[in-house]
Amino acid sequence: MSDNESLRAKKARLTRNALHEAAITRVLEEGLEGATVATIAADAGVSTRTFFNYYATKEDAIVGLDESNIDAQLVADYVHSDSGLDTLAEDTARFIREALLMGSLDPDTPARRRKLFALYPELVSKRFDRAEALEELIAEHVLARLRVLGQEFSSEDSAWRSARMLTQLCMVPLHHAGRTIKTAPELVEERGGSQVIYEESLGLFLKVLRRLR
Repeated sequence: MSDNESLRAKKARLTRNALHEAAITRVLEEGLEGATVATIAADAGVSTRTFFNYYATKEDAIVGLDESNIDAQLVADYVHSDSGLDTLAEDTARFIREALLMGSLDPDTPARRRKLFALYPELVSKRFDRAEALEELIAEHVLARLRVLGQEFSSEDSAWRSARMLTQLCMVPLHHAGRTIKTAPELVEERGGSQVIYEESLGLFLKVLRRLR
């Protein structure tokens, strides 16, 4: 899998993230009713038309997850990688991180988003629904990777259960890194970015897997 994100994918990711953070800021300042798509787009430095390329509503921008926008090249690099089963866990964990990455190094964003969810609990279920849909889409690509690697299954149900389990397992480094940042946000600056923290979590994850074999 390519270590480098395409310029197009990076621009899209950063734009999506800018809209997400602008939506959070506007709603915290003006309330859910007071914030508008037009002001959120303007705060992010894009047009209203561009906003709708990324999110259908301001509520979607607040939630910040979109299951329809995993970069096609990222998927192709993962599914058709030349690597084998020996690096499957690492490749899958990295793919998941890139697919879910919002692009922000601001450790305050999750806390600000949680504050909004406390004010507007109706947004929580939308967040969960989007997260589940995105995880399901990722699992589809994980299953495609397993099949490219020549894995055989007794049934379609068995194939899907295996892909979902691998997806959930390989989310662990991302969750671990997120918890680390939540507990000690100053580490982002001290370590030189969230990428370093993620790499440390991934390294620990792979070490644990090796010890369990």
